[in-house]
Order: sequence, then C-alpha cells, then structure tokens
Amino acid sequence: MSKPLRVIKSLAVTDATLTATSVPEADHPVYSAVTTYGLADRVMSAHKIYESLQAGNVGKALATEPDWWVEVGATNRWAMFDLSSTTATVVDAADYYEFEPGVAVNAVGLVGINGLLTVRIRMTDPLYGVVYDQTADLNAVPSESSWYAWFFEPRTQQTLLVMSDLPSYPNAVLRIDMTSSGTASVGALVYGTQRTIGTGIKAGVRLGIQDYSRKERNDWGDTVLVQRAYSKRITFGMQLANDQLDNTYELLADMRATPCLWIGSDGLRSLSVFGFYSNFEIDIAYARFSDCSIDVEGLT
Repeated sequence: MSKPLRVIKSLAVTDATLTATSVPEADHPVYSAVTTYGLADRVMSAHKIYESLQAGNVGKALATEPDWWVEVGATNRWAMFDLSSTTATVVDAADYYEFEPGVAVNAVGLVGINGLLTVRIRMTDPLYGVVYDQTADLNAVPSESSWYAWFFEPRTQQTLLVMSDLPSYPNAVLRIDMTSSGTASVGALVYGTQRTIGTGIKAGVRLGIQDYSRKERNDWGDTVLVQRAYSKRITFGMQLANDQLDNTYELLADMRATPCLWIGSDGLRSLSVFGFYSNFEIDIAYARFSDCSIDVEGLT
C-alpha cells in the first residue's frame, strides 16, 4: 500500500447549516410545559426525543429532571448527524438534505447505508453556479466477478459511500439527494475537510472485529448464542515525514474521543471505518522519517 491514510472529521450540523430537507420531523409531539404527560409518553425538543418516566408529569424540565425524563435519542431527521452509527435516519423513496457549511468542504461520507439505490451530491456556488454534480449507484452487486456469482450468488449492497473529490468553495450549497425503491436508512452522514496522515500505509494492516454477542453454556451443556452488535478494529502502520510530525501529532490529539471516518483504501471498503482511534504511537526512527501506528475502533 502506498497511499496515505485519510480521515474526515465531520463538521457539526446545526439549524444554521441545515437549510432545507424533505425528511419530516414529526416523530412525537413537541414538548409543552403545561401539558400533563403519562408514563412512557414521548416528546420532542431541540431535535431530541425524551420519554416520561412517571405519570402525572407536568412542568418538569427535560434536561435537568432525570427522575421524570430520559433522553431516548435524536429525532429521525437528525439521527444521521449524532455521530453514532447505532442510530439511523429513515428516508423515503426520494429525500434530500441541503447544507450551507460556510467553509470549504471537499469530502462527504455516508455510513451504514441500507436500501438506497443512488446518492447524488451537488455543490452550487452563488457566483460560479454548479461546481460539482456526481451520482453514485448503490445497487446490489454479486459478491464476486464470475458468471456463477452473477446468476446464483446472493447480491450485497454497498454500505459505505465516500466522495472525496469535491472542490473547495467556502460559500457553496451542498445538496445530497437519496433515492430508494421504498424505505431506506443511513446510519451517519459526515462532511468536512479530508486530511491525510503519513506518506503511505505500510503492508501488514491488521483488521478484525470485536464481537459483543453472548456465548454461554447452560446447566445441560447446551450452547446459547445471542447475536449482538460488533465493532471493527483496524491497525494502520505508516511512514511519516519528520517535517510533518508536529502537525500530525496535533491533528491526532485534536481528534481524540471523536468519531471520524478513517479511509485506508479506495478499493477495499473493509479498510474504511467510522469510529475513533484508541491509541497512536510515533517512533522517531530516522533522521527524515518516523514510523507511526494508529489503532482505530469502529462504532457498533
């Protein structure tokens, strides 16, 4: 492997940057301080969903009364922006989002795709017009390129999409159109400036999963398997130019405990993961170059 490791730290999505969307926000009634809520009633406030823990719940503050309210998660419209792949935004046959980031954006990533057929990404600058317009086909494909697989093997859909060739126009409007044959979902949407780490990834990348399934034996010796979530684990080794050592160190320090999209290869989707690094080490081994390793843990 010769290409450097790439990483996208997503820009925060706010009411100011999300300027238009066709995805409704009507999961539950909007919270009212004068309404009496019963046990398990749910409400919305500030793009989050809360559930009542008691009957006769009236006038209790959502965020500061933990005995009365529990936060369930983001609303459907905002679920793909909560930087968690365990929640997902459900979209209909043709939905879209429009953003005005106010800064240059050169990469967009969709994680945890389920059921989408196409994704169209456009950038429109107020001065130069449409500066980017690309559509990705996400139709399911055979698991391998052979005539037998084409006719008989089950087809798999692409669950990750990365577009990293967007031009840098700070004032451009970013629009993402998603189409499907029915109901589909997206686990996370990230967009921002793509950064590179190192001069090239070394051969010997280690990848695997951490399985959280329950595997036990009961009193009669029977094996009980309960399938649960898992997270990807990848260890990248790379060479780092010493004149970029300080910048790389500060970049990784800034990304600590932050979900990012890590891209190790364009051709192998298994070398891309949405998660956080658990450890990084830099060995200043030579006068001009150093060795660097990064352990990345994916979100479940």
